[in-house]
Amino acid sequence: MIDPRATVLELTIDGRDFTLKQSPGTLNSTRAGGTTGAAVWRIAPDLARWLSSPANALFELGILGIGACVLELGAGIAALVPLMLAPRISRYIATDQKYSLKLLEQNIESNTQSSKPASKAKGRGPQPGLPRIDVFPLDWETDDVQSLLKEIGLDTGVDMVFASDCIYNYALIKPFIQTCVDACNMRAGSGRPSVCLVAQQLRQPDVFEEWLTAFMEDFDTWRLTDKSGTAFGPGSACVLHVGILRSSKST
Repeated sequence: MIDPRATVLELTIDGRDFTLKQSPGTLNSTRAGGTTGAAVWRIAPDLARWLSSPANALFELGILGIGACVLELGAGIAALVPLMLAPRISRYIATDQKYSLKLLEQNIESNTQSSKPASKAKGRGPQPGLPRIDVFPLDWETDDVQSLLKEIGLDTGVDMVFASDCIYNYALIKPFIQTCVDACNMRAGSGRPSVCLVAQQLRQPDVFEEWLTAFMEDFDTWRLTDKSGTAFGPGSACVLHVGILRSSKST
């Protein structure tokens, strides 16, 4: 984490200043459903910077663009990636467990210029000239991601499923991967598959290896290496993997 004791963080990314609230009290609690989403992790500003770069490979390859829609799993409270990426795409859906959504929405709102972001209220569209960021609860173990996407009008799925620093618990590997599979399956047979991007700072190699082995059973997988001097270059402790759902897993 950047600073697990701070209630407010001041960060600058590519000349843009952000003020982010976090919850040390929740982080240090014994909450049964987990507390990792209550703080800003070190990988978040690096990801925001990389994804918003004009030379980002996802834009150069046409995976993302002005009409694209992105679904984030385990968004936490930082809001840096949606705030930086949303202006370059059509719609950003940030999801996480309910306990983290209040701070996530506050951080989006306080760092969005001129007006409030789109929120979880049904039917509320983006404000003119502002990025569209929607926030919804989604628990990988109990909720159905396909039902959520259909409910908000995304019956044909999304262009990219994205997750950052979500691989830290053996028990969550299977439901996390299944959520990725279910979300990507909505594009099955469309000719334009959903891309699944997973970013992770390597801290628990055994957990990560188990996740990667299981992930590759469902997805054709590549590791992205950025040689332009970002945190995702060769030898970095932060890794990026891209997956395309195998046709044999599509239903």
